[in-house]
Amino acid sequence: MKAILLSEHGGPEALRLVERPDPTPEGDQIAVAVSHVGLNHLDLWVRRGVPGHRFALPLIPGSDLVGRRLDTGALVALQPGFGCGACARCLSGAHDRCRHYKIRGETTDGGLCSVVLARPAELLPIEGGLDPAQAAAAPLALLTAWHMLVTRARVRAGDRVLVQAGASGVGIYAIQVARLFGAEVAAVASTPEKRQLCRDLGAVEAWDRDGLRAGLRAWTDKEGVDIVVDHVGAETWEASLQALRWGGTYVTCGATTGHSVPLNLRALFFKQLNLLGSTMGGMGELREAWGHLLAGRIRPVVHAVLPASRLAEAHALLEGRAVAGKVVVAWDLG
Repeated sequence: MKAILLSEHGGPEALRLVERPDPTPEGDQIAVAVSHVGLNHLDLWVRRGVPGHRFALPLIPGSDLVGRRLDTGALVALQPGFGCGACARCLSGAHDRCRHYKIRGETTDGGLCSVVLARPAELLPIEGGLDPAQAAAAPLALLTAWHMLVTRARVRAGDRVLVQAGASGVGIYAIQVARLFGAEVAAVASTPEKRQLCRDLGAVEAWDRDGLRAGLRAWTDKEGVDIVVDHVGAETWEASLQALRWGGTYVTCGATTGHSVPLNLRALFFKQLNLLGSTMGGMGELREAWGHLLAGRIRPVVHAVLPASRLAEAHALLEGRAVAGKVVVAWDLG
């Protein structure tokens, strides 16, 4: 089969098309012919490398994939992460804390290839008019947003939630998940088009960074918000903490602009703030969120669909930070 292989970190030229043996299912494994792969910022980190972190190279990238089962022809999406399925943590639904947890395209081979193998528990149905490109735009970012808000921050009806980078992959789902649970949402986005997208998804307010402080004061009557969802990192850290009310919760899943930030411990204990980290989530969480996606209560936002033969261009588009929603590649390499 054909596959995109990353053998060493670098620019887009490090993503090479290679021939790999066709995978052979073992036990209950199911072969899935890949049709679409959604890109995430994780793909950029894996390709570039992260100082102090070792990726499992050589590696086939791509965490979000959609394709057809070779046994039945049914269209399916795959869980982007999975545990061993047998340990106490997996059996309790906390697959993301399994010692053997794997993320496709990061710790094990991903979807940028002709055929992948998966266990039945890793398959997600595609139905109700959801097309393959839309489905490929959802799994990792939707699971991440769900775990951040529902599991970690415990969002409730009536909460006020601020979403940093509201038009990003995680941001578009964070807005919708918060609204699904009855929260009131505001978002930060860099362009008028992105801010309008945030409003279209359910945000009642949307500002750029310069307008954030004044906007928040008016929206919350100077009290601040209950929850801030952030994955931008150093650039938004101070503004995010300042946005919180007393007893508020900051939850982060990433640090795109830098991971080292100052922390005023007096503000932390005096305002009784909650600082939460969040990574991925359990497989059952995504199945629950996926049900809302299939029912139309959460919708994917696809910025562009490019053929896999233009993968370098797709990476450049994502790196340019002009994307509103998700970039998806359609597998056209045989």
